[in-house]
Amino acid sequence: MPLSKFRPARLPVAVAAALLSAYSFGAGDGVEQVDLPTVQVKGIGKQTTTNYTIPASSAATGIRLTQRETPQSLSVVTEKQMDDQGLDTLQDVLKQTPGVFHSKMGNNVSGHSEFISRSQAIDSISVDGAPKFLYDGKAIRRGTNNLDSALYEQVVVVRGASGLSNGGMGEPGGTVALERKKPTAKPAVSVEAGVGSWKHYRFVLDANHPLNADNTLRGRAILVSDHGGDYLPNTSRHNHTFYGILSYDLTPQTHWRLGTEIHRFRNTGSSPFSYLTVAGDPENNQPFKPFAASPRSNSSAKWAYGKENSAEIFTSINHEFENGWALNGNYSHTYGKSDAVSGIAGPFIIYPDYSAKFVAERDQAKYADQDFSLSLDGDYPLLGRKHEFNAGISYQYNKETPSYYEENEDGVVPDLRLFDGNFTKPAIPYLRDGFAHMKNLSVYGSTRFKLTDRLALIGGGRFVDWQYRYSSNRNDFADSRHKNKVFIPYLGASYDLNDNLTAYTSYTTIFRPQVRYLTKDGTALEPQRGKTYELGLKASWFEGRLNASASAFMNKRDHLGVVAGKFKNGKKYYRAADNTTTKGVELSVGGRLSDKWLLNASYAYSKLKNDSGNVVNPSYPAHLFKLFTAYDVTDRLNLGANVNWQSSTNAVSDEYQPLTAAGKEALTQRPYATLDLTAHYKIGKSTRIGLDFENVFNKRYRPMPDIHVYGTPRSLTATLKHTF
Repeated sequence: MPLSKFRPARLPVAVAAALLSAYSFGAGDGVEQVDLPTVQVKGIGKQTTTNYTIPASSAATGIRLTQRETPQSLSVVTEKQMDDQGLDTLQDVLKQTPGVFHSKMGNNVSGHSEFISRSQAIDSISVDGAPKFLYDGKAIRRGTNNLDSALYEQVVVVRGASGLSNGGMGEPGGTVALERKKPTAKPAVSVEAGVGSWKHYRFVLDANHPLNADNTLRGRAILVSDHGGDYLPNTSRHNHTFYGILSYDLTPQTHWRLGTEIHRFRNTGSSPFSYLTVAGDPENNQPFKPFAASPRSNSSAKWAYGKENSAEIFTSINHEFENGWALNGNYSHTYGKSDAVSGIAGPFIIYPDYSAKFVAERDQAKYADQDFSLSLDGDYPLLGRKHEFNAGISYQYNKETPSYYEENEDGVVPDLRLFDGNFTKPAIPYLRDGFAHMKNLSVYGSTRFKLTDRLALIGGGRFVDWQYRYSSNRNDFADSRHKNKVFIPYLGASYDLNDNLTAYTSYTTIFRPQVRYLTKDGTALEPQRGKTYELGLKASWFEGRLNASASAFMNKRDHLGVVAGKFKNGKKYYRAADNTTTKGVELSVGGRLSDKWLLNASYAYSKLKNDSGNVVNPSYPAHLFKLFTAYDVTDRLNLGANVNWQSSTNAVSDEYQPLTAAGKEALTQRPYATLDLTAHYKIGKSTRIGLDFENVFNKRYRPMPDIHVYGTPRSLTATLKHTF
């Protein structure tokens, strides 16, 4: 059966059957259990190097809970899955995360990316438990194209609003929680080299070692060099990353860490946007018709470039008291600067004769971020039972100094079909510097109260004081200011139906600033506000080594920013939509099916509708299915396969009117599926070779239906890894 005809109809049935079987599995007395190899677990252990799931996380509530105990949906991609599947960047990881859709404009190097969950962009990110929210997702967009996965032992995505744990921003899409690799007492050094399609070269060195005789001081360093790998012509990419961390046990109960991340990114010939899929002239009543372009067409001038340097210093301290309580403190300071000069052919409108404007622009900025968090957690006895508690404070301060340059739209490309990147570079004069300052102070607390052995309630909330001010002229004190003080409550409940199956429900509110969503008159939209509800079932087997879940959710929002139209220069303006509703269901199963077989599979359905019942974002797929599985065929050979499927999308809207029938088809992406294959072979005890075969059937598809940006064509990567 062709992959394009594939339908994931069996997954909901399979996961539902697995969850229902968990009920009978735990309740039945005569059921023969399948035994897996014994794994020693101290408390709630980690499985990031051996499994595709984790037994516990604090990303959703701030309290470290097993997945069954957490009354909210979360997905995880572990270090093991990243390694098996060849996921090199954070963008690669999120593309494979259950329930997440990748919306991309421009190429993989400098293109604008968004990651959509539950019909809403994921805008919040945290690192090692410390939130790094900026505004309108800038923190996550800044890193997804280039941040290297070699630094992380796990990437957790909390789906749905998680204001209790992510700095107070009740983002309806969710939060990405990154956890960096830490030093261990066991010495280990690994070297990995890879070569792939389109001159892709990659080198990773990971060195970990104790630094004193009693192992109280440990260090780890990771060096990554990654070049090339983009399928568009005239492009180049050079990324360098260094990560270093020291861990010191001041006492047996007090642990201190100090580390740094340094990034250097360079690219040429890349564009943040690309051609539209239709051509027309609405001002002269000439309807939009298809504009055909090759999947390897590059809309960028050859002289375009992008540069970014950033450095972060971070430290943390953890103290465990004799009564089992723990105090955790985190601080980080990041400084960076970026400079990008773009020359883009036909980014806003293509005329019926296939001529288009050539737009040249420059984006330059310096930024500094400071993030601080302090938390206290532990358990307490009450009414004959133990209950869990977590409280803390977090503070983020971001300062950005953008430099404004005059956008040049004087150039004209006579025929886009013949554009090859050769275009005289026009003047892009400097205008002035602006500024943007963001402060976010929040205080939070939560408790998990065990009413019975089976029933637990979670209650808590976060008070947020959020401030933002900006101006396009830093010498003009008539800046724009936004202040919000808001309380975000969180309520959840879980009930253990048996030893394997738990039912849960949760409620929280939504608060999402939209300061960069401007109306036609240039006024920023008010923050999104709303409520979100979720209920579901979760199952776990083999001490948390295999987890499954089924959930249904609904959120209602006011002041949702939706595109209202475009200016003549093609840039969008927005309006606020009230009484919007998102409904959906999600099914997932992940972990170790046996000592040789690993699986991560999911299905997600979500639709966002306005008060008239119309779909708000038809360019986002309503259905997503993802499956990656790997099997140890022998002690040396491991084979894996990955299938991604999504339903159709379209960009038919008022901005593309009038529209021909063929033009409507050009604005539609039909359902599609892709297949990837992996193979790893151990040459010896310490050496492994690998092959990653992406998009085996060379499926052509557009992540955004109205833009000529395509998914990666068929490609092959070979790796060699040696561990000392």
